[in-house]
Amino acid sequence: MLIGGLGVGFSLRAALDAGAASVVVVEREPAVIAWNRSGPLRTVHGDALSDPRVRVVPADLVSWLSRTSDRFDALCLDIDNGPEWTVTEGNAELYSDAGLTRLASLLNPGGVLAVWSAGAAPAFTARLRAHFGDVREVPVEVPRGVPDVLWFARN
Repeated sequence: MLIGGLGVGFSLRAALDAGAASVVVVEREPAVIAWNRSGPLRTVHGDALSDPRVRVVPADLVSWLSRTSDRFDALCLDIDNGPEWTVTEGNAELYSDAGLTRLASLLNPGGVLAVWSAGAAPAFTARLRAHFGDVREVPVEVPRGVPDVLWFARN
């Protein structure tokens, strides 16, 4: 499994608890890695970075994806606030036609792409449907504002 963006480690902890055989986490911010490895976030996820199934790659996800030859059963993207609300301008490439083509090429047969967003993105949903045979869009209610959205796409 690949997790794009470490954050506070919740996705990593969930993947390990669900039995992932190996997890590659790509995180570009050294401080975020340090906070998770030996800082205040270590206890939040039960020291998940020390699990032998985990490999942390300190890199920009977009750049790393362009050069990796690794293949995955699952790709989990949580580096932005959504396809239309990216943290950096370069991340928009992930959600483009070219980016989705690249992501699909990194999935093993039957693999799943999961993407989180702080809101709906109809144009992104349409692009997903053009690249993947099976797309599920799942709204997730939040205490305030519009629902978050999760997409699950598989060929």
